[in-house]
Amino acid sequence: MSSDILWGAVNANGTTASGSKGFSVTRQGTGQYVISFRNLFQSTPSIVGSQTNYGVLPENTLDNVVFPFVDTGTATVLTGASNGGPTDRNFSFIAIGVVGPANPKFKE
Repeated sequence: MSSDILWGAVNANGTTASGSKGFSVTRQGTGQYVISFRNLFQSTPSIVGSQTNYGVLPENTLDNVVFPFVDTGTATVLTGASNGGPTDRNFSFIAIGVVGPANPKFKE
């Protein structure tokens, strides 16, 4: 089995700036997004991410992105400010795993 890689750069409003095909993003609320995978992964994928394009060098290193829920079909993304509160931010991600059948819950 070979691994598949999905990647994306996502704008603070939840639109996709660039990326591979095979995913969509929905903004759920301030600093909360859901990435949906077109095809289910065969097991929970590994996913990493980072806030991007803040635009100034003194960005606080506490500004972060986390993935509190990841399963074979979706990943929940939270982006935050330096005070720990949620805030809309640009972010990028990479998800790696073995892709399986179509995701019946996928929405473009």
